[in-house]
Amino acid sequence: MQADTGVRIVYLGNPLHGDDGAGIQALALSRALAWPAGVELVDGGTGGVSLLPLFRHCRRVILVDALLSPGHEGEIYQRFNVQADSLAGDTGLEHGGGIKGLLALVPLLVSPVPIIDMFAIGGRRFSPCHGSLSDEVERALPALCQRLHDYVTDELLPAGRQSRSQP
Repeated sequence: MQADTGVRIVYLGNPLHGDDGAGIQALALSRALAWPAGVELVDGGTGGVSLLPLFRHCRRVILVDALLSPGHEGEIYQRFNVQADSLAGDTGLEHGGGIKGLLALVPLLVSPVPIIDMFAIGGRRFSPCHGSLSDEVERALPALCQRLHDYVTDELLPAGRQSRSQP
């Protein structure tokens, strides 16, 4: 973990639970893209509260995860300036129960609190011991990664910053 990172993107999920592994597969796709200096890509796995240190020493955290889809599989959701209470009544983030708990702890245990955004992909297959994504989620992942990359490079860290590839 880099100190004083501008943007930390944390990819979440369990690759052994079907569509829940979408965040981790998005990390693999994202590593192939050129990111501006000051962007850190992190495998958050299924870390839960152990992810709290990732909210320190950065201006912005972007969470990338899968959720139970209220619409169709592969649908991409973006939420900006997310807080636990802003997700409280959001049935579209049912799978994000752990995220809601984590976000509730951030302002209590992290200072200063970074701005938190979320990019999620809708899925339906979250069963244990199922190591593959649904076809719809797998097809939509490149679009999610491109949308995330465009958001970071065009809106958060516009041109003028030197690009670098992730290792």
